[in-house]
Amino acid sequence: MSFTAKKLEPARTAFRLTPLVVALALISPLSLQAAEPQAKHAQLEQETVQAHRFHRDYVLGTSLDVVVTGVSKADAKSALDAIQAEIAQLEQKLSIWRDDSEISALNKNKAGAVSPELFDVIAACEAWRDTTCGAFDARLGQLIGLWEKSQGIVDLDTATHAQVLNLLKPDSVAMDESAQQIKMDAAVSFAPDAYAKGYIIDRAMMAARNKVPAAEGLLIDIGGDIRVWGSAPQKDGWSIGVQDAFNHHDLAVPTEVLKLKDQAVAFSGQGYRTLAGQSHLLDPKTGMPLQQVEQCVVVGTCAADADALATALAAMPPAEGLALIEALAGYEAKLTMSNGAAYQSAGWNGLLQASAAQPEMRAVASASSAKWPSGYQAAIDVMIPKINVEKYRAPYVSVWVTDADKKLVRTLAVWGKDEKWINSNYVWWRRYGRQMEKLDAVAKPSRQPGQYKIVWDGKDDSGKAVAAGQYIVHIETAREHGDHSYQMMNLDVKAKASSQSLPAQTEIGSVKMNFQKIH
Repeated sequence: MSFTAKKLEPARTAFRLTPLVVALALISPLSLQAAEPQAKHAQLEQETVQAHRFHRDYVLGTSLDVVVTGVSKADAKSALDAIQAEIAQLEQKLSIWRDDSEISALNKNKAGAVSPELFDVIAACEAWRDTTCGAFDARLGQLIGLWEKSQGIVDLDTATHAQVLNLLKPDSVAMDESAQQIKMDAAVSFAPDAYAKGYIIDRAMMAARNKVPAAEGLLIDIGGDIRVWGSAPQKDGWSIGVQDAFNHHDLAVPTEVLKLKDQAVAFSGQGYRTLAGQSHLLDPKTGMPLQQVEQCVVVGTCAADADALATALAAMPPAEGLALIEALAGYEAKLTMSNGAAYQSAGWNGLLQASAAQPEMRAVASASSAKWPSGYQAAIDVMIPKINVEKYRAPYVSVWVTDADKKLVRTLAVWGKDEKWINSNYVWWRRYGRQMEKLDAVAKPSRQPGQYKIVWDGKDDSGKAVAAGQYIVHIETAREHGDHSYQMMNLDVKAKASSQSLPAQTEIGSVKMNFQKIH
């Protein structure tokens, strides 16, 4: 049975986090049994494991769905009890919508010693604020409160936004880890929902596993944000359906199906909840509702960080947001803009379940065993423009090839050897560069303005020929005291010539790639 959480009115003491109640649907093989002949039951049983499903309403202002596999019904119920108990005790500490919560007391008093859980959540929110250059900001509680109170009657003016934001100085929060104390300026009011919900899911998962160590698999879904672990009802992994960004109807058919194992998925975007009739997501730079992103989906290793990233990406330009995702091992994302444009990280397609609705994915998989076409190569033309600035420094340029799962295939060029600045190309550096023991053998001096050609002959870093199939060419540039850019080109390696180009960026001119036979 394919289950989708029902839309609910928030409980009186609800956590009131984003109710993404129809964004995801667990696709269960058990739903097929009622419709198929008895002769196929034995085959289905071999492909599935025993699963127990639970649904609870009015949990954190939305619904809770839990799936437990590999244990008895009694043990599964014990896991559910542990999950609910953990949610309840964390809600008492982290819910800004409860007047009697610990965080509400902190926001009122502006200082004090707090529980380890609240300290961890605020510390993580502050860290994500720094990592995302302010795109994720849990300090906007006061502004969110103003929007809530307006209820669409009062249109908050620009001056009000500016007045609140101007009071939020970088050093307006002080944290003492040894004493577990937090102190903030009067303008700060924490609203960590966009991290806390995922944090609660992660903690609930841990509580269930500790309570019932014999459990083979778990799924926890709170209003559409999900974490899975272990064996799914269907043995090849947990199937999570992603609905169309512009169709939030309960019966909408998922447009993509993710096949996940020990991962979390989080949603954000303006389509799921409103403040005063507008997007519930506020731009930390302007205080105004964000309107450009219709839907953002992030898959990662933990629900808390996936939750924070989904919120941050909604406030970032798509290129910057995806560059951040590419720099984080274990995370993928897909953005759908309000104008219909879509952007996704390099490994997103690797998460998708091949099905009858996705013949092109099966075609790629079957073609991957084919050899690299004889005589073909990919030639990449890179232009470094002359920029008239004082004390100009040639940019650092990294060009590399990965497969569709972001696994490094070949580093084609690293121009720039100064240890102080080489990590400015942070996507390449964080994923691959700092892991290379012989970096000097890869990195070359920076190139001065001019036209350069980089060639990939179909071999990996060890000199072995790779197969035909789907690859991604990554181009990243950064200049000392200048800008940073990151671009990708998909390369379909087969015995057919192709060409494509990328527009110029601030630090690099247009990039052209020709895949063709040379002899």
